[in-house]
Amino acid sequence: MRFAFSIIVVLGLVGCSTEKRGDIIDAREFPSPDGRYVCTVFGEIFYNTTGYPRHIYLRHAGEKLGYPGNVYLVPVGDDAVVSWTSPTNLSVRLSFETRRAIPASTNVAGVAVTFSETTK
Repeated sequence: MRFAFSIIVVLGLVGCSTEKRGDIIDAREFPSPDGRYVCTVFGEIFYNTTGYPRHIYLRHAGEKLGYPGNVYLVPVGDDAVVSWTSPTNLSVRLSFETRRAIPASTNVAGVAVTFSETTK
């Protein structure tokens, strides 16, 4: 009985992990103009028919890619285009399948991130 309980606890803890949920696909890296930062846009696929969300992750050059995205999670059906406007300013242009609020400007890893809306 203790063995069965131990197995249930271990499986429960593994199931709650936030390390990685789906397979990472279509990763694109955008280095800053001075090369100090890297913005990565990557998809996460679950092998179903609903499409896949994309993550935007910003880090210092040489650091490991993290999960989930630390800038924005692009919902299925929406689109995002990232571009550097200076070595420490990142622009994220969003287009929405279903209208939603634009995120507020923020600072991630020392980079000012601004969001704007575009049409598809």
